[in-house]
Amino acid sequence: MYPRGVSYVIDFLSVASIVGIWPRFIEPRLLKETTLDWPLEERHAHLDGLTIAHLTDLHFHKGVSQKFLDKILRKIHRASPDLILFTGDFLCYAQLDEGERLKKFLQQLEAPLGSFCSLGNHDYASYISRNKEGVYDLLPPPNPLKGVLRGVKILFSTPSISYSVSDRAKAVGLNEPLCSLLDKTPFTLLENTTTTLPKGLNITGLGDLALGRCSPEIAFANYDPNHPGLVLSHNPDSTPSLLNYPGDWILAGHTHGEQIHLPWPKWGRKLSQKLTLLQNREYTRGLFDLGGKKLYVNRGLGGHKPFRFCSPPEICFIKARK
Repeated sequence: MYPRGVSYVIDFLSVASIVGIWPRFIEPRLLKETTLDWPLEERHAHLDGLTIAHLTDLHFHKGVSQKFLDKILRKIHRASPDLILFTGDFLCYAQLDEGERLKKFLQQLEAPLGSFCSLGNHDYASYISRNKEGVYDLLPPPNPLKGVLRGVKILFSTPSISYSVSDRAKAVGLNEPLCSLLDKTPFTLLENTTTTLPKGLNITGLGDLALGRCSPEIAFANYDPNHPGLVLSHNPDSTPSLLNYPGDWILAGHTHGEQIHLPWPKWGRKLSQKLTLLQNREYTRGLFDLGGKKLYVNRGLGGHKPFRFCSPPEICFIKARK
């Protein structure tokens, strides 16, 4: 969370501009539901009627309103999902603020078949993101004004982007306070491992790509090939490395649906995709058919910057049907 003085400046500038009122004060508080169908093969008919809730990118900090958290809970409880999945970025910049309030919120996300999660680049012991050279590295929380200038620079340049991870980033471990908090909630953390539910469904969780911890060769080692599977991977850039592994759905977040989404014209869309700094810019939001499996990139719930345009917060429900 950035300093309060800077926040007041951003608020003032947003209020002063009619155009800024919607993306700063209205759209980030909207919460949309997306419902997707999962057509089942006959041999998996035992999953008919299964409802899965997919959440991601809460980015919890002191400024997240309780009213918004309660809205999330109401929508989840109304849908009564059988399974709840969260694909990372519980926190902002690796900082666990108001842990008791976060714990109380997560404790209410309980489902009959369980609640499972993977971690995002904000959830480890230190914050990891791309540095100026396009390499994933250990970084301090950015100054928001400098962040805006960097965004403008990215728009008018060709930033260097790679899968490279610095040694410092690779050395970052788990966020012990967050892991301890998750242990007191219904969520089971899946870090490069698979659990098979008695219902006959695999849930696989990957470590985050930004730390070099996405290890499918380890994560799928105990995957039961007799059952379908859901794969949790925070960063959609991990998708190419998962295509030769099992799983019917890859669920991701990280991009916030571009956060500032310019649906048209074509050059505008390319600019908003560019700001995500993805290697695979086509995977910034929505549903993708990858042949034998599907990828869904969720717009997420929150953001380290409370600013959204044409990309409202989202809960995704997947309904399995014969």
